[in-house]
Amino acid sequence: MGLPVPREPTEIKELITAVRARLGTGDDIDWDSLAVWSFNRLPKYLWFCWKDELKERGITWQRFLRILRLRTADIIAWGLKNSLSWEELVKRLETTIENYSHESYKS
Repeated sequence: MGLPVPREPTEIKELITAVRARLGTGDDIDWDSLAVWSFNRLPKYLWFCWKDELKERGITWQRFLRILRLRTADIIAWGLKNSLSWEELVKRLETTIENYSHESYKS
């Protein structure tokens, strides 16, 4: 598919961290998930960067959100745990997008 790797959105990562801090302490997957999905900032950013390519593959905004949800754990690893690089996150997202694009069903 060859999606370009956008600039790492450090401001979004900082927002995710700030939201998570306000939700309380402890390892709670629900709070982590809520933090990374706050305001849909990351999906909006990626949609802005990739929307033309995604639309060519038959992926709507709603479908894009459902695809990204499958990678919530990876987004948590990038945004909160610092255990996944931005480049690796984008690579994993791209793989999942490829698996669920309408193009993959034509073969």
